[in-house]
Amino acid sequence: LEMNEGIPLVFGDISLVERAIQNLMDNALKFTPIGGEVVVKILAGKDDVEITIKDNGPGIKQENQALIFERYRQMKTGQQGVGVGLGLAIVKKIMELHNASIRVFSRPNEGTAFTFHLPVYNV
Repeated sequence: LEMNEGIPLVFGDISLVERAIQNLMDNALKFTPIGGEVVVKILAGKDDVEITIKDNGPGIKQENQALIFERYRQMKTGQQGVGVGLGLAIVKKIMELHNASIRVFSRPNEGTAFTFHLPVYNV
């Protein structure tokens, strides 16, 4: 876990955001090799909080990155039959409900990072 001190509260549905993070963590753990690393990074900005979940798994080819958020879409990773391909589609929908977007940064053999921002909750 990499996290700044004093992370502010964010505006969001706690159960939906928790579900999004859980889905991203499940994917990161599923595709990270034994002895690999999964990092959750939380950084506070002026108006939002950035959440990144990064692994050092096999990565995703550039041409497949636009497809991974589609329902029932799974990439060929050697782990066939694991899941039904809904996790990232659910994450994308949760981000849309929060007027946010999710971005993927990945290169084959270098791992994958998913990043999204939530607005700071101003009391």
